[in-house]
Amino acid sequence: MFAFLLFLVILAPPVLAIVVLAVRLRDAVRRGGARTLPARTRAAWRQGTRRPVWPALLAVVAGAGLLTLGLERLYLATVADGPGWGVDVVLLTIALGLLGAIVCGGLAGLGAATVARVRGFGAGGIAGLLALVAVAAGTAAAHLPLRAAYRADPGSFPAIANLGDGDLLAPFEIFLAVLIWALPWPVLGAALGARAVTADRSAPRDVWQLLLDMTTADLPEHRAAWGAALRAELAAIDPRPERRRFALGGAWAAVRSGRPRGTWLAAAVVAVAVAVGNFAASRWSLTHDRGGVLDFWLAFPSVLLLAVAFVTAWRSRSFGSGMRTGALSGLAAMVAVLAVSIPEAVVWANRQAGYLSTGDAVPPSWQSAVLDVLRLDFLVVMVVFWLVGTAGGAALGTAFGRRRPAGASD
Repeated sequence: MFAFLLFLVILAPPVLAIVVLAVRLRDAVRRGGARTLPARTRAAWRQGTRRPVWPALLAVVAGAGLLTLGLERLYLATVADGPGWGVDVVLLTIALGLLGAIVCGGLAGLGAATVARVRGFGAGGIAGLLALVAVAAGTAAAHLPLRAAYRADPGSFPAIANLGDGDLLAPFEIFLAVLIWALPWPVLGAALGARAVTADRSAPRDVWQLLLDMTTADLPEHRAAWGAALRAELAAIDPRPERRRFALGGAWAAVRSGRPRGTWLAAAVVAVAVAVGNFAASRWSLTHDRGGVLDFWLAFPSVLLLAVAFVTAWRSRSFGSGMRTGALSGLAAMVAVLAVSIPEAVVWANRQAGYLSTGDAVPPSWQSAVLDVLRLDFLVVMVVFWLVGTAGGAALGTAFGRRRPAGASD
């Protein structure tokens, strides 16, 4: 059951991205006919790659390559010492790679939204997708020579007892594979950014207007008029230094403009539901000898956060509002998981039932059982899946919310 819930959470962003693409293609065909699609595609490619996009893509390739080179050297220098520190460096690196892929998807989505704000949906989508390709190219360029050296002389690399032949560098290859998981976000980011262009029917005249537009375009519905007033006031300012100061101040005010209504209530509901569910899953698994509760930690809070972010974004018609509420609810869920799991781990250890997370082996002491709950690789993987649920719910809620007439009752 939990595996199915997790599958639904992972499936939400790509399904929404496919729907967005289908709707955009349908609208393009209705406006100009199917024969215009090749010309539109070529125009979107030109707009999505011309300056300053292509220099930025080259910088992404170089940055990804240098970062991969440094991280691989750090990984090889520490992987053999991990057991002595009580840390599985390989699993931790895989978990951080998953988190890195999600961060890359988010940054590519932000870049796509920025380009789409100025040049339209097609250009933004292409720029965002090319950003992910640039990350993959830079990572592969740094990783493949090391992989070849490892294949040629594995004896010169650290030997890890619990790894099979050729698996030492698997975390970095897993990162490249998981980048596919990030592909929907440039499409969704471009859709959010291009919507504002359609509404305003004018492109920003400088970077300061673009900054203010990006930070105020996604405000909750009850703050939209305030954001429009900020943009109108900036349009009336001509001296560049004054425009810069006003835009920076307005952007900062928009970013910290307050939590959506009901945020604390949503966080409290999530915390209680996760705590109760975690306790029930632990006792049920203990009684029926079904293994640990790691699948519960990953799946159940992810679904709750998806629902909370969806409702918030749908009500406020704002992706950012959904993310903020989901982030606070996620923090509450983490507190609930730890508050229940730590004493439950002690119960499992006292009953010689194994570790709470996976149910395998028997911890030598209750302290070891508690430290297993606090394993950094488990916590990072939870954050990854919870982020996916929150972002997917916020994107879905925004898409459905913006289909409602403005001012419609909740």
